[in-house]
Amino acid sequence: MNELTSRIDKAISKTMAGISKAAERRDVTVIEHLTKQASELRALAEQITAIEKRLEHLDTSGSATNGSTPRSPIRELVVEVSQGMINQNLLTLSSQIKRGIVRTGESFRIRAIPSGDVFETELLASGNKLQERGKIAKFYRDASIRAGDSVVLREITPGQWELGKWDIIRTRRQ
Repeated sequence: MNELTSRIDKAISKTMAGISKAAERRDVTVIEHLTKQASELRALAEQITAIEKRLEHLDTSGSATNGSTPRSPIRELVVEVSQGMINQNLLTLSSQIKRGIVRTGESFRIRAIPSGDVFETELLASGNKLQERGKIAKFYRDASIRAGDSVVLREITPGQWELGKWDIIRTRRQ
């Protein structure tokens, strides 16, 4: 973890503590403000991770003379799953679209972890969600995803993705 990511993590922790204190006081205005701040900090952390991974991929692929595929993902998308997403079997990528990390109409061939199921889907403009819902529902069940959990979509090679629970993917990366 670099210095900037560490600073963001500390700022998120401080913000979350502020939300807890405001909740005790039932100060909705402060809670709303701090929640927006926490969301922005999280988005910054995701952007830094995406930039680092993309740079690592470009650096590795640019220097690879033996034709091997780089080990680090090309793009990595972290998505916090809401209860609504679980209820409707959706995986929405609105913030990633806004930041230009993915685009509507993009195709994904996804291998779900831990099941190993492979499916193909597309990112729809309507709702900024993946088209495939049945396999998303199965992934949520197989990975025991609950509201508030984070999942990660990692692009291993162009168009080829892994989908897993944040804790599992993070452990596999180390």
